[in-house]
Amino acid sequence: MAAPLVKLIDRAVIRMARLHLEKRVYGNSHLAEAKALLEEQDFFGNQVEPVDEMKFFGSFDFSCNSPVAGVAPQSSQVYGKFYRCGDNWRKRPVVIMLHGWNGENCYRLLFPLLARYCCRHGINLLMFELPCHGRRRAPSGAGSDFISADLSAMVKSTRQAIADTRALLGWLKQEGCGPIGVWGISLGAWLAGLLVCNDERLKFAVVMSPIVRMDRAIEELEFCVPIRRSLAGREIPFHGLNLVDHRPLTDRGNLLLLEGRHDVFAPQARVEELWEIWERPPIERFNHGHISILVSWKAMRRALRFIEDRAP
Repeated sequence: MAAPLVKLIDRAVIRMARLHLEKRVYGNSHLAEAKALLEEQDFFGNQVEPVDEMKFFGSFDFSCNSPVAGVAPQSSQVYGKFYRCGDNWRKRPVVIMLHGWNGENCYRLLFPLLARYCCRHGINLLMFELPCHGRRRAPSGAGSDFISADLSAMVKSTRQAIADTRALLGWLKQEGCGPIGVWGISLGAWLAGLLVCNDERLKFAVVMSPIVRMDRAIEELEFCVPIRRSLAGREIPFHGLNLVDHRPLTDRGNLLLLEGRHDVFAPQARVEELWEIWERPPIERFNHGHISILVSWKAMRRALRFIEDRAP
């Protein structure tokens, strides 16, 4: 697609995101609390136990308890869908899908289409609503948005999203599934990157349009102006959550980076930096922006073929 058009789309969405955040600024940044959370010994959930009870209803829907406390009561329950490929699904591979920030439409519309493709090719697909999204979003205050000027709430939601994924991953392993991988988009790609660097049970990962450096995103993106204002010039405590500070635990050939050359949210230079630091895993570059790549069947097809190759 033409660079001016896709950049215009990205900038329009960024402007709307800023207006959205401006309405959801509550109090101060709670910077000290955010730093304390990041220093917790098991922030990345190494001690998280598998889900103890999965409650299935309907053909695909499930719910379970979150293994850690969230920022609001609504986040205590995990809601998702598990598309199983036939009666022998327990012996088949699984890809865990992680959506982007405020990406409920992607979750509702795109992910089920990808699930049908995966199931036809013998791959299970599990997806769930991230904290502060969908049914897990509080109507107001802390927990009403994953990204907000309340950095302690944002860090707590990040920790919960990682713990939720690892608890579900543990349940899948108990059921006998494997190999298991993760595919994240945007915010979900950031989470997927952190997960593949901290959980050796993940055998492959697709990292699509990732937020590579959360600290730089807060410093540079227009929609983060309310967050910068709440910080009042103090240091952003996200260095330990930057993907460039972590290294994958799986072989680099089992990683796929998907990059939009005209991405305004996740600039090409940042993704290229990550590609170099992660020792040049497979990468695909598309003439798209952050939003337009979501409607690129070519990009989706590339990711699906990569998963097929690594989930025999």
